[in-house]
Amino acid sequence: MYSHEQDVIAAGHRITTLLLGEPEKDKPTLIFLHGGLDCIGMWREFPQQLCEASGLAGIVYDRWGHGKSAPLILPRPGDPREDEAGQPIADIIKHFALNKVILVGHSFGGAVALIAASKHPDNICGIISIVPQLIMHSGAIDGLKKAEEAFYKGRLREKLQPFHGDKTDTLFKNWASMALKKTVPKKPYTTSLEEITCPVLAIFGEQDNYGYQPNLDLITARVSSPLEIFKIEKAAHYPHLETPEPVIVKACEFINAQHSPA
Repeated sequence: MYSHEQDVIAAGHRITTLLLGEPEKDKPTLIFLHGGLDCIGMWREFPQQLCEASGLAGIVYDRWGHGKSAPLILPRPGDPREDEAGQPIADIIKHFALNKVILVGHSFGGAVALIAASKHPDNICGIISIVPQLIMHSGAIDGLKKAEEAFYKGRLREKLQPFHGDKTDTLFKNWASMALKKTVPKKPYTTSLEEITCPVLAIFGEQDNYGYQPNLDLITARVSSPLEIFKIEKAAHYPHLETPEPVIVKACEFINAQHSPA
């Protein structure tokens, strides 16, 4: 599959993008939104696999401060989920002259994808949200504590450095602090979920070490557009890497339903 890496400006920051395939006007384009400590490379082969299986082009990008993108400037004000769901996605859609997009988000990116659906209703025709982390509940806080221990006393920092380089410490510090920061979004997440008009596929790993039930309950209670929940018994926090086959099959079923002729 054709691929091309380039830097673009999104929300005033240089970000690195990877284009997979050629976007077509009569088909949606997939935009991949990675998790809180992740980047393009940490998706591994999943974006290309899903693009090839679905027959759609895709855009994967390093959010500000991640991977090859420009480093974060701290302190970072505001609410990061809401911020990432707004101008960065609008600028990417504009840069690549996209008409319709399906957002594919994981963890933090899964939450961003859901919030973004209410901000860009004219462009977003579907959401695939993988283990979205909208709220910090007790299970998520326990997972955060384990991640901090692994970073400062274990090998997590060593594993992240090849992807983020000298941005690793700043990125982790920001991620850990933002996870517990009491921010007030301009638009509450519950309101954003209620305003979603496009179909949503939410995928959860039943062994998720950050827990998933509170987020699942919130989505089920607030999303009124067509919603499908897909739970994978043997997957944890990275279903698309741990059990890629069922994730790709289910995602393709969802994608085909969004752009197949009536």
